[in-house]
Amino acid sequence: MTRSGIRCAAGFVLLLSVAGCAGEAGPRSSAPAARPAASPAPRPAPPSAAELRTHLLPAALPGGWTSRAEPPDERPKGAPAAAAPPASCAELLDGQSVVDANTTAASASATALFSGGHSAGNGVIPGMEKLYSFPEGGAHRAVEGIRALVDRCRSVELPHAAAEPAETAAFAVAEGPGLGDESLVVRATVMTAGDGEEHADATVVRVGDALVVLSSVLTLTPDEAGAVAGFMPNAVAQVRSDRPEPVDDRP
Repeated sequence: MTRSGIRCAAGFVLLLSVAGCAGEAGPRSSAPAARPAASPAPRPAPPSAAELRTHLLPAALPGGWTSRAEPPDERPKGAPAAAAPPASCAELLDGQSVVDANTTAASASATALFSGGHSAGNGVIPGMEKLYSFPEGGAHRAVEGIRALVDRCRSVELPHAAAEPAETAAFAVAEGPGLGDESLVVRATVMTAGDGEEHADATVVRVGDALVVLSSVLTLTPDEAGAVAGFMPNAVAQVRSDRPEPVDDRP
């Protein structure tokens, strides 16, 4: 074998690109062959309603409080997210209604009702938890939508019968609990007859492409509404956990 042939054979063994092997004086490249760019791994689908339910608040909570999951509300497989028109200020009743108006693009949601302690008006203090999963970026857009809606609807007259005095709900966004990737509190204060106040707030935490929301109902005092929001660390821990604590999902 000629020296030229030996050089060509060695080039192929080393997986190098060899040019001009037929000619003894041909040039030879030492650059490795370019590799095709790897395709990005597809993003996992957002969690289903059934999957979200396993990450709701656990059945037993501190202080004797308890939680129970509501039946799942699963969007049919392959169904597109709802494209809702901008919410009207007249549709807003409390903090949760502000959240509802901005979560129509969620892929799935799950709900739990929890309660405990003692409230003079309700026997026990009631609270509601909602988890929402979104396609990529949807949860952040929902948080921005909540801020924008509250900024547009600072004061709303609530529906009432003609013979009843008018009540006004004042909405504001307050600093959240500092959990997750971003958080806020939708303050909903209803001015009742006789200059009284009732609070129905919603605390919102974004964890990746999911939202965790704890909301209170009207008739609660500020301290009672704060007790409901105080379970947010437990709720976020459940969402982040690979092995969440057992949920009461009995029918």
